[in-house]
Amino acid sequence: MMYTLGIDIGTTNVKCVLFGERIRMVEEAAYEYPTLFPRPSWVEQDPEFWWKGVVVTIKKVLSKSGIDPASIRAIAVSCQSPCALLVDKNGTPLHNALIWMDRRSTEEVKLLDQLVGANRIFEITGNRLDTYFMLPKLMWMLRNHPELIGKTYKILQANGYVNLKLTGVFSIDYSSISLTQLYDMKNKCWSKEIFDAIGMDSSIMPDIYGCTEVIGGVSEKAAEITGLKPGTPVLGGTVDGTASTLEVGLKDGEAVEMTGTSSVLNIGVTEPVTSMNLSYLNGINEKSAVLFGAMSSTGGCLRWFRDYLYNGRINKNNAYQLMDAEVMKEAPEPSKLIFLPYMAGERAPIWDPNARGVFFGLNMGTSRAQLLRAIMEGSCFALRDNLEEAEKLGMNPKKFYVTGGCSNSDIWLKIKASVINREIIVPYKTLGAPGGLACMIAEYTGEYDSAQSAAEDYLKIAKIVKPEKSWIAVYDELYALYKSVYGSLKDEFVKLSKLH
Repeated sequence: MMYTLGIDIGTTNVKCVLFGERIRMVEEAAYEYPTLFPRPSWVEQDPEFWWKGVVVTIKKVLSKSGIDPASIRAIAVSCQSPCALLVDKNGTPLHNALIWMDRRSTEEVKLLDQLVGANRIFEITGNRLDTYFMLPKLMWMLRNHPELIGKTYKILQANGYVNLKLTGVFSIDYSSISLTQLYDMKNKCWSKEIFDAIGMDSSIMPDIYGCTEVIGGVSEKAAEITGLKPGTPVLGGTVDGTASTLEVGLKDGEAVEMTGTSSVLNIGVTEPVTSMNLSYLNGINEKSAVLFGAMSSTGGCLRWFRDYLYNGRINKNNAYQLMDAEVMKEAPEPSKLIFLPYMAGERAPIWDPNARGVFFGLNMGTSRAQLLRAIMEGSCFALRDNLEEAEKLGMNPKKFYVTGGCSNSDIWLKIKASVINREIIVPYKTLGAPGGLACMIAEYTGEYDSAQSAAEDYLKIAKIVKPEKSWIAVYDELYALYKSVYGSLKDEFVKLSKLH
């Protein structure tokens, strides 16, 4: 029997899935780790927790499955992206990773606009200048910790760090380079113009590997720590969003929302399509790409509610099921509240690092269930906002899939379908990024002739969720109010950000 391992380094946890032949899930394990918020808008993670999570989850799936590690044909790692992790020649982190949620580099964005020009950066990279991308984060490190830049050998992404720990090879995958904002999309190379402008050399970037290309084998040291067999091939890997789109076999003109701590609307394209309000992401090869709208803290808002307003009252293992039940029983209709899900600022389509979470419309009779429902509704309004941006580009997705953790909530799916007024296709047993990784590995092993054909065979539809007709008009009105509330508060968010 042949096996493969798909490992995703998410924003909240590591998820490791062992697959058998024909992409059959055999065993899975997860490891949750902390995110650090040293100051408002600063968001960091200790990369050693990523590695610890990988070690723990690999050991768990090997132990629980009882398989011979020698039967694992290949490993691939995906990750939250982008981040900025500085490491020295030994691969030792010089600072916590500034992850995608980090918004501290607002001044650096202004400086980069002066040095290169926001429009020019968009022309070169296909993405707007924003604190979300790696370039401003790198610029912040350059300005605030020049002593660390001097010690830096390479800048890695989360999966690049894990791949380094597994193989000893410094790498970045083909998909991740499109989110660094340092790569020239048209000329297919690191942008000398941008590197020259910030006074750095592109040699600080690791070698680029194809997503299904072998970067190396599991080292003796990593094998001893994890229980894997030395020499097991490790592929280049990919961005979690790319892997999640592959899980549903996303075709040109189809859409999938990848849900979790953040949510991302992905629309499949065969040729680069760029937009100032949406983002561009390489697929796993040059034949595929994604236009996406990334929202910063949709599922994260519900997690915040779980941790701070349910804290100590329920078991975290079944918290979300209890929340769903409470909403369905005590808030079965639209909440008539507005929640802005901008707890960590917001990316697409408003690109506002100063935006914050807001409940609008509270009264003395507002219940906890209504607050929970409003959080769900707010994330759906954010999705609709991004979908409308894609429609401005002439895109009207023929199929709409939802994957990831939030797709496990029936009430959330029903709200979503009603807000966007579309049928939602929910694949059976969605695994998110690990499922897409399994399809990639199946191409490498030759079990399928392509990752796309593997995905088509892998995809099984669990259900189709239709809009609740009586909710559609209500949500149209609430969505208009949602947009208006943000518009009214936009300048006030700036003032709030300047308070000390």
